[in-house]
Amino acid sequence: MIIRTASRVGTARSSAVLIGLFCAAITPSAVSAGNFAGVRQLSQDGFLSLSKDLASINALRALSPGATLNLLGVDLGVEVGVTSVEGSDAWKKAGGGSTQVVTPRISLHKGLAAGFDVGASIGIAGGTGTQTIGGIVRYQLAEPGIVLPGATLRLTANRELGSSTVTVRSYGADFVIAKPLLIVTPYVGVGAIRTNTTAAGTALAGVTVDRTRTFVGFDTRLAFATVSAEAEKIGETTTISSKIGFRF
Repeated sequence: MIIRTASRVGTARSSAVLIGLFCAAITPSAVSAGNFAGVRQLSQDGFLSLSKDLASINALRALSPGATLNLLGVDLGVEVGVTSVEGSDAWKKAGGGSTQVVTPRISLHKGLAAGFDVGASIGIAGGTGTQTIGGIVRYQLAEPGIVLPGATLRLTANRELGSSTVTVRSYGADFVIAKPLLIVTPYVGVGAIRTNTTAAGTALAGVTVDRTRTFVGFDTRLAFATVSAEAEKIGETTTISSKIGFRF
């Protein structure tokens, strides 16, 4: 009873922290901190550097070991990611704001038949002044066994909204393996992501960035709530994310 109570208290505290970060990130001061008004000052190489960072910031993250939710399963989550910008000089010159970009998102995943899940998320890229919206399709290739881990393939698509200057669209494919261990499920994944970036009203040519994606994380289930954390590297840019989910 004491252990259960402590777990519930810990989950509640974690939820409060995540929700607080989410609210802080979407306040008007945070959203208006950077809007890429200076992108016209960038060279083509500088725009390429900016695009590499945007590839990581706008990438859709599932924060999940990938196990199927089954036909009646639903997963509603609040997540926060913090990306450390790689090309800080180009980022600041373009007007991107802080080089520690907080990206809160709300996500919803729904289980389907035959090992398929679908999901969607909407969020705000911290101080960049843009919103993000994306979708995901997952297919469980193999269920975890007593010894062997489970395997999942997932496809993602994401785009920014709300910027009159910079347009970002991302598409990705990941392979994830996970092994449940009591209430904790560690997972690791590798994939590729392609990001197309354009700057309207400038002489800059559009940029397509192809980057490798690697990540490691864990998912803990406590009654109906789940707590997840993940560290990801896209190219040379690192993102640390956490999520509170309610799974039914």
